Amino acid sequence: MLYNPYKQKDIFVCRHEAHRDFEYRVSAWHVLREKRCYPHGCIDFIWKCKLLSKGGTCHKGYQFVGTNCGQCRHYDEEKIQRYPELQVSEERYQMFLRDCTLFDEWLEDHVGRQLEAGGRITDIRPNLIRRVDGRRSVLTQRGFLIRLSPAYIARDGFDDALYLRISNAQQKRHRLAVYDSIECHGWIRFHRGRIVIEDTRRFFVDERGGGEPATWDRALLDRINAVTLEGQPGRCMQCERGVLVDVEDGSQRRRSPRREMLCLEGIGRPRECPYEIMQAMHDGRRPDSVPAPSDSVQK
Repeated sequence: MLYNPYKQKDIFVCRHEAHRDFEYRVSAWHVLREKRCYPHGCIDFIWKCKLLSKGGTCHKGYQFVGTNCGQCRHYDEEKIQRYPELQVSEERYQMFLRDCTLFDEWLEDHVGRQLEAGGRITDIRPNLIRRVDGRRSVLTQRGFLIRLSPAYIARDGFDDALYLRISNAQQKRHRLAVYDSIECHGWIRFHRGRIVIEDTRRFFVDERGGGEPATWDRALLDRINAVTLEGQPGRCMQCERGVLVDVEDGSQRRRSPRREMLCLEGIGRPRECPYEIMQAMHDGRRPDSVPAPSDSVQK
Protein backbone atom coordinates (compact mmCIF):
# COMPACT_ATOMS: atom_id res chain seq x y z
CA MET A 1 0.00 0.00 0.00
CA LEU A 2 1.23 3.46 -0.92
CA TYR A 3 0.79 6.64 1.04
CA ASN A 4 1.44 10.29 0.31
CA PRO A 5 4.17 11.45 2.75
CA TYR A 6 3.75 15.09 1.73
CA LYS A 7 0.38 15.23 3.51
CA GLN A 8 1.97 14.58 6.90
CA LYS A 9 1.56 17.36 9.45
CA ASP A 10 3.66 15.91 12.25
CA ILE A 11 7.07 16.53 10.66
CA PHE A 12 7.29 20.34 10.87
CA VAL A 13 5.94 23.22 12.90
CA CYS A 14 6.06 26.80 11.58
CA ARG A 15 5.44 29.74 13.92
CA HIS A 16 4.23 32.07 11.17
CA GLU A 17 1.00 33.85 12.13
CA ALA A 18 -0.69 32.47 9.03
CA HIS A 19 -0.56 29.02 10.63
CA ARG A 20 -1.80 30.01 14.08
CA ASP A 21 -5.35 28.69 13.57
CA PHE A 22 -4.13 25.12 13.12
CA GLU A 23 -1.58 25.23 15.95
CA TYR A 24 1.28 26.06 13.56
CA ARG A 25 1.30 22.54 12.13
CA VAL A 26 1.82 22.56 8.36
CA SER A 27 2.07 19.83 5.77
CA ALA A 28 5.42 18.56 4.59
CA TRP A 29 4.40 19.61 1.06
CA HIS A 30 4.06 23.24 2.15
CA VAL A 31 7.51 23.28 3.73
CA LEU A 32 9.52 21.14 1.31
CA ARG A 33 7.92 21.81 -2.07
CA GLU A 34 5.74 24.91 -1.98
CA LYS A 35 7.82 27.27 0.19
CA ARG A 36 11.07 25.28 0.15
CA CYS A 37 11.92 26.90 3.47
CA TYR A 38 13.62 24.05 5.34
CA PRO A 39 16.29 24.29 6.64
CA HIS A 40 17.13 27.84 5.49
CA GLY A 41 13.88 29.48 6.55
CA CYS A 42 11.92 32.26 4.88
CA ILE A 43 11.85 36.04 5.14
CA ASP A 44 8.71 37.97 5.99
CA PHE A 45 8.22 41.75 5.97
CA ILE A 46 5.85 43.38 8.46
CA TRP A 47 4.50 46.67 7.09
CA LYS A 48 4.35 49.55 9.57
CA CYS A 49 3.40 53.22 9.61
CA LYS A 50 5.37 55.53 11.93
CA LEU A 51 2.49 58.02 11.90
CA LEU A 52 -0.37 55.63 12.67
CA SER A 53 1.65 53.83 15.35
CA LYS A 54 1.91 57.14 17.25
CA GLY A 55 -1.82 57.81 17.02
CA GLY A 56 -1.54 60.17 14.06
CA THR A 57 -3.80 60.43 11.00
CA CYS A 58 -2.80 59.49 7.47
CA HIS A 59 -3.05 62.44 5.08
CA LYS A 60 -4.50 60.09 2.42
CA GLY A 61 -7.13 58.79 4.80
CA TYR A 62 -5.75 55.25 5.12
CA GLN A 63 -6.35 53.43 8.38
CA PHE A 64 -4.08 50.47 7.64
CA VAL A 65 -0.74 50.00 5.93
CA GLY A 66 -1.11 48.61 2.41
CA THR A 67 0.48 48.35 -1.02
CA ASN A 68 -0.01 52.08 -1.71
CA CYS A 69 2.13 53.13 1.26
CA GLY A 70 5.57 52.07 0.02
CA GLN A 71 6.63 55.54 -1.19
CA CYS A 72 5.39 57.42 1.88
CA ARG A 73 8.05 58.87 4.18
CA HIS A 74 6.17 57.48 7.19
CA TYR A 75 6.32 53.94 5.83
CA ASP A 76 8.49 51.42 7.63
CA GLU A 77 8.88 47.66 7.60
CA GLU A 78 10.35 45.02 9.85
CA LYS A 79 12.24 42.11 8.37
CA ILE A 80 11.61 38.79 10.14
CA GLN A 81 13.23 35.47 9.29
CA ARG A 82 11.47 32.32 10.41
CA TYR A 83 12.60 28.71 10.36
CA PRO A 84 10.35 25.63 10.32
CA GLU A 85 11.02 23.44 13.35
CA LEU A 86 11.63 19.73 12.90
CA GLN A 87 9.33 17.75 15.22
CA VAL A 88 10.79 14.27 14.79
CA SER A 89 14.13 12.64 15.41
CA GLU A 90 16.84 12.73 12.77
CA GLU A 91 16.39 9.01 12.20
CA ARG A 92 12.65 9.41 11.66
CA TYR A 93 13.26 12.38 9.35
CA GLN A 94 15.66 10.38 7.18
CA MET A 95 13.05 7.61 6.91
CA PHE A 96 10.48 10.23 5.92
CA LEU A 97 12.82 11.57 3.20
CA ARG A 98 13.26 8.06 1.82
CA ASP A 99 9.48 7.71 1.66
CA CYS A 100 9.33 11.03 -0.23
CA THR A 101 11.91 9.77 -2.72
CA LEU A 102 9.95 6.59 -3.38
CA PHE A 103 6.73 8.56 -3.75
CA ASP A 104 8.41 11.02 -6.15
CA GLU A 105 9.50 8.07 -8.30
CA TRP A 106 5.91 6.78 -8.32
CA LEU A 107 4.63 10.24 -9.33
CA GLU A 108 7.13 10.42 -12.18
CA ASP A 109 5.82 7.13 -13.57
CA HIS A 110 2.10 7.88 -13.17
CA VAL A 111 1.32 11.62 -13.24
CA GLY A 112 0.24 12.86 -16.65
CA ARG A 113 -1.01 9.43 -17.73
CA GLN A 114 -4.56 8.14 -18.20
CA LEU A 115 -4.97 5.16 -15.88
CA GLU A 116 -7.59 3.06 -14.18
CA ALA A 117 -8.53 4.33 -10.73
CA GLY A 118 -11.29 3.88 -8.21
CA GLY A 119 -12.34 3.45 -4.61
CA ARG A 120 -15.10 4.08 -2.11
CA ILE A 121 -16.62 7.56 -1.93
CA THR A 122 -16.33 9.12 1.52
CA ASP A 123 -17.28 12.70 0.62
CA ILE A 124 -18.80 14.72 -2.25
CA ARG A 125 -18.58 18.50 -2.24
CA PRO A 126 -19.02 21.26 -4.81
CA ASN A 127 -15.75 21.96 -6.61
CA LEU A 128 -15.47 25.69 -5.89
CA ILE A 129 -12.84 28.10 -7.19
CA ARG A 130 -12.31 31.70 -6.07
CA ARG A 131 -11.31 33.94 -8.97
CA VAL A 132 -9.84 37.33 -8.03
CA ASP A 133 -9.18 40.07 -10.59
CA GLY A 134 -8.34 43.38 -8.98
CA ARG A 135 -11.23 44.29 -6.70
CA ARG A 136 -13.56 41.74 -8.29
CA SER A 137 -13.93 38.38 -6.58
CA VAL A 138 -16.18 35.61 -7.89
CA LEU A 139 -16.83 32.18 -6.42
CA THR A 140 -17.40 29.80 -9.32
CA GLN A 141 -18.51 26.19 -9.33
CA ARG A 142 -16.83 23.58 -11.53
CA GLY A 143 -18.69 20.35 -10.97
CA PHE A 144 -17.96 18.21 -7.92
CA LEU A 145 -14.92 17.12 -5.93
CA ILE A 146 -15.09 13.53 -4.68
CA ARG A 147 -12.93 12.01 -1.95
CA LEU A 148 -12.03 8.33 -2.33
CA SER A 149 -10.75 6.19 0.55
CA PRO A 150 -9.66 3.44 0.32
CA ALA A 151 -8.60 3.99 -3.26
CA TYR A 152 -6.31 2.67 -5.95
CA ILE A 153 -4.55 3.73 -9.16
CA ALA A 154 -3.60 1.00 -11.63
CA ARG A 155 -2.24 -1.80 -9.43
CA ASP A 156 -1.35 0.38 -6.45
CA GLY A 157 -3.61 0.75 -3.43
CA PHE A 158 -3.45 3.85 -1.20
CA ASP A 159 -3.67 4.14 2.56
CA ASP A 160 -4.78 7.77 2.31
CA ALA A 161 -7.37 9.58 0.22
CA LEU A 162 -7.38 10.38 -3.48
CA TYR A 163 -9.57 13.03 -5.11
CA LEU A 164 -11.72 12.89 -8.22
CA ARG A 165 -13.11 15.86 -10.16
CA ILE A 166 -16.28 15.27 -12.20
CA SER A 167 -18.63 17.52 -14.13
CA ASN A 168 -22.27 18.22 -13.37
CA ALA A 169 -23.25 16.17 -16.42
CA GLN A 170 -21.34 13.15 -15.09
CA GLN A 171 -22.99 13.49 -11.69
CA LYS A 172 -26.44 13.67 -13.29
CA ARG A 173 -25.66 10.54 -15.28
CA HIS A 174 -24.20 8.42 -12.48
CA ARG A 175 -25.98 9.90 -9.41
CA LEU A 176 -23.02 9.29 -7.11
CA ALA A 177 -23.43 9.27 -3.35
CA VAL A 178 -21.29 8.75 -0.28
CA TYR A 179 -20.41 5.05 0.29
CA ASP A 180 -20.70 4.16 -3.42
CA SER A 181 -17.77 2.20 -4.87
CA ILE A 182 -16.64 3.35 -8.31
CA GLU A 183 -13.98 2.79 -10.95
CA CYS A 184 -12.97 4.87 -13.95
CA HIS A 185 -10.16 5.83 -16.30
CA GLY A 186 -8.80 9.33 -15.80
CA TRP A 187 -5.77 11.57 -16.05
CA ILE A 188 -3.59 11.49 -12.95
CA ARG A 189 -2.52 14.89 -11.63
CA PHE A 190 -0.57 16.01 -8.58
CA HIS A 191 -2.00 19.30 -7.39
CA ARG A 192 -0.58 21.12 -4.38
CA GLY A 193 0.38 17.98 -2.51
CA ARG A 194 -2.57 15.75 -3.31
CA ILE A 195 -3.36 13.28 -6.08
CA VAL A 196 -6.32 14.33 -8.24
CA ILE A 197 -8.01 12.32 -11.00
CA GLU A 198 -9.49 14.45 -13.80
CA ASP A 199 -11.17 14.13 -17.23
CA THR A 200 -12.55 10.69 -16.43
CA ARG A 201 -13.72 8.18 -19.03
CA ARG A 202 -15.35 4.73 -18.80
CA PHE A 203 -17.02 5.45 -15.49
CA PHE A 204 -18.61 2.54 -13.57
CA VAL A 205 -20.45 2.24 -10.26
CA ASP A 206 -19.47 -1.13 -8.76
CA GLU A 207 -21.63 -0.92 -5.64
CA ARG A 208 -24.26 1.43 -4.31
CA GLY A 209 -23.94 2.49 -0.70
CA GLY A 210 -27.52 3.69 -0.26
CA GLY A 211 -26.63 7.33 0.29
CA GLU A 212 -28.35 10.44 -1.07
CA PRO A 213 -26.91 11.47 -4.47
CA ALA A 214 -25.32 14.90 -4.63
CA THR A 215 -27.32 17.39 -6.72
CA TRP A 216 -26.44 20.54 -8.60
CA ASP A 217 -29.24 22.48 -6.90
CA ARG A 218 -27.85 21.67 -3.45
CA ALA A 219 -24.34 22.57 -4.62
CA LEU A 220 -25.60 25.93 -5.90
CA LEU A 221 -27.29 26.58 -2.56
CA ASP A 222 -24.03 25.76 -0.78
CA ARG A 223 -22.19 28.23 -2.99
CA ILE A 224 -24.72 30.97 -2.24
CA ASN A 225 -24.59 30.35 1.53
CA ALA A 226 -20.79 29.97 1.69
CA VAL A 227 -18.88 32.53 3.74
CA THR A 228 -15.11 32.96 3.94
CA LEU A 229 -13.52 32.18 7.30
CA GLU A 230 -10.46 33.87 8.70
CA GLY A 231 -7.56 31.47 8.53
CA GLN A 232 -8.17 27.72 8.49
CA PRO A 233 -9.69 26.81 11.88
CA GLY A 234 -9.03 23.22 12.88
CA ARG A 235 -12.66 22.55 13.78
CA CYS A 236 -13.74 23.71 10.33
CA MET A 237 -11.12 21.55 8.63
CA GLN A 238 -12.70 18.51 10.31
CA CYS A 239 -16.30 19.55 9.61
CA GLU A 240 -18.13 18.13 6.59
CA ARG A 241 -19.45 21.64 5.88
CA GLY A 242 -16.02 23.25 5.78
CA VAL A 243 -14.23 23.30 2.44
CA LEU A 244 -10.87 24.57 1.20
CA VAL A 245 -10.98 26.35 -2.17
CA ASP A 246 -8.13 27.38 -4.46
CA VAL A 247 -7.78 31.11 -5.12
CA GLU A 248 -6.85 32.09 -8.69
CA ASP A 249 -5.48 35.64 -8.88
CA GLY A 250 -5.96 36.91 -12.43
CA SER A 251 -4.23 40.21 -11.65
CA GLN A 252 -0.97 38.36 -10.87
CA ARG A 253 -0.48 40.55 -7.81
CA ARG A 254 -0.05 37.42 -5.76
CA ARG A 255 2.10 34.83 -7.45
CA SER A 256 2.23 32.25 -4.66
CA PRO A 257 -0.78 29.87 -4.61
CA ARG A 258 -3.15 30.05 -1.71
CA ARG A 259 -6.37 28.58 -0.41
CA GLU A 260 -9.17 29.91 1.71
CA MET A 261 -11.61 28.14 4.01
CA LEU A 262 -15.35 28.41 3.39
CA CYS A 263 -18.24 27.41 5.60
CA LEU A 264 -21.06 26.04 3.44
CA GLU A 265 -23.53 26.62 6.30
CA GLY A 266 -22.85 30.37 6.20
CA ILE A 267 -21.56 30.55 9.79
CA GLY A 268 -18.85 33.19 9.83
CA ARG A 269 -17.84 32.76 13.49
CA PRO A 270 -16.47 29.26 14.10
CA ARG A 271 -16.78 29.54 17.89
CA GLU A 272 -20.52 30.13 17.53
CA CYS A 273 -20.98 27.04 15.38
CA PRO A 274 -22.81 24.07 16.98
CA TYR A 275 -20.23 21.66 15.55
CA GLU A 276 -18.39 21.13 18.86
CA ILE A 277 -21.64 20.52 20.73
CA MET A 278 -22.75 17.95 18.15
CA GLN A 279 -19.35 16.28 18.36
CA ALA A 280 -19.57 16.19 22.16
CA MET A 281 -22.97 14.49 21.99
CA HIS A 282 -21.65 12.03 19.41
CA ASP A 283 -18.68 11.18 21.64
CA GLY A 284 -20.89 10.69 24.68
CA ARG A 285 -19.73 13.83 26.51
CA ARG A 286 -22.11 16.28 28.13
CA PRO A 287 -22.81 19.26 25.87
CA ASP A 288 -22.27 21.66 28.77
CA SER A 289 -18.63 20.54 28.91
CA VAL A 290 -18.02 22.39 25.64
CA PRO A 291 -16.65 25.93 26.16
CA ALA A 292 -19.12 28.72 25.56
CA PRO A 293 -18.63 30.87 22.43
CA SER A 294 -16.09 33.61 22.92
CA ASP A 295 -17.10 37.23 22.39
CA SER A 296 -13.54 38.06 21.35
CA VAL A 297 -13.75 36.27 18.00
CA GLN A 298 -12.73 38.60 15.19
CA LYS A 299 -15.29 39.42 12.54
